[in-house]
Amino acid sequence: MKSVLLRGAVAALFLGAVAYPALAQDAADTIKIGVVAAESGAFVSAGHTLPAGVSLAVKEINDEGGVKVGDKTYKLELLKRDDRTDISTAIAATQELVRDEKVAAIFGSETHDFTLAMAKITQPAKVLHFAGNSTLAKVLTDNSVTSGGEDHYLFQTEPQEFQRSGSTARGVLKLLEPLVGRPLKKSVLIVGNDATGQFLSSYYLAALKSEGQEVPDIIFYPPDTTDFSPFLTRAKSLKPDVVHFWYNGDSTLTALPQALELGVAPSYFLFGVDPGIWKEQGLSADVPVAMSCVPVCWGESSNPKAKAYFDAYFAAGAPKGVTSSVSLLYYDYVHFLAEAWEKAGSLDPDKTVEALKTLHHKGVVSDDLAFNATHQVTHATEVCAAAPGGDITCAMQEPPADAPKQ
Repeated sequence: MKSVLLRGAVAALFLGAVAYPALAQDAADTIKIGVVAAESGAFVSAGHTLPAGVSLAVKEINDEGGVKVGDKTYKLELLKRDDRTDISTAIAATQELVRDEKVAAIFGSETHDFTLAMAKITQPAKVLHFAGNSTLAKVLTDNSVTSGGEDHYLFQTEPQEFQRSGSTARGVLKLLEPLVGRPLKKSVLIVGNDATGQFLSSYYLAALKSEGQEVPDIIFYPPDTTDFSPFLTRAKSLKPDVVHFWYNGDSTLTALPQALELGVAPSYFLFGVDPGIWKEQGLSADVPVAMSCVPVCWGESSNPKAKAYFDAYFAAGAPKGVTSSVSLLYYDYVHFLAEAWEKAGSLDPDKTVEALKTLHHKGVVSDDLAFNATHQVTHATEVCAAAPGGDITCAMQEPPADAPKQ
């Protein structure tokens, strides 16, 4: 989900990404699957949700008897690897899972560049690879995913960024406008100044403009900022109707109280902050505050399946965090994959790909999860708004069909 863009010199490590021997799962009673994610380091906030979500799905499948493939039933065995928010570690872990453990599938990473590096290993080895990154459109093309293509076994489990930004912008304005009590015409973005912030804000800017918003400025702040007053003062001078804090949820929670004290705007939007955190921390505001989750909120959801999922997720020991919902970019797809194996009647990766492309899976995020021709999903994003009195309203917002013109 958190489609972080990192840069690293990894080409030399790809030399080890040779085509590994064919998988030998048919001879065993278990199917090994792997997850590679940041369970420590800078991206742990989102990273730790991946193994938690995948673990829950594996337990549910095994508790229900396993995966019936043809006339044989398999249990799933999950192998977790912490990449420590280090791309070299992620590559080494993927090599080990593919070469030594001979996993049939890998889930991860939460980071765009890590996923691309991992795919250099999983794809030649015909290992199915699921990644919750919104930014894979440039590599998942008609040519790359075709049989024999370099990304034939790679699947994107988060909607494309123009879809996520589009549904978020539309949902934020729709929920805030009645709470403010007048049309909202002018927005200002305040964004962490790193590669991810610069990349993602370009999509959100286009989404706001497509909703008719005047956006006079994007204000970037250094990622380690704790005193936001210079940036907030600048934002206030632009007289915005909405200040959108995009994209780091932890920084956002530091900036909002300062914005409220300065009276920067009559309404705010906090990207990536779950209303559960809002309530857990006893936060409040004297103006409307919108929040969004990726993809469904755990603290207050309009999705009828979300409560049961998150009850089980937290009961299994996962902590309640700003980005706990990121786990849903992986949980549903373990069940989806099991369904594909059963439909294919085989663990053969090519037959499994064909099954994945034809199935419509009933998941938590959506009752109709399906991959398009370039192995990408589309589904709604949940947006919530806290009224000044404390009441929180949430709604699932469908994404736009097409990318706005930039």
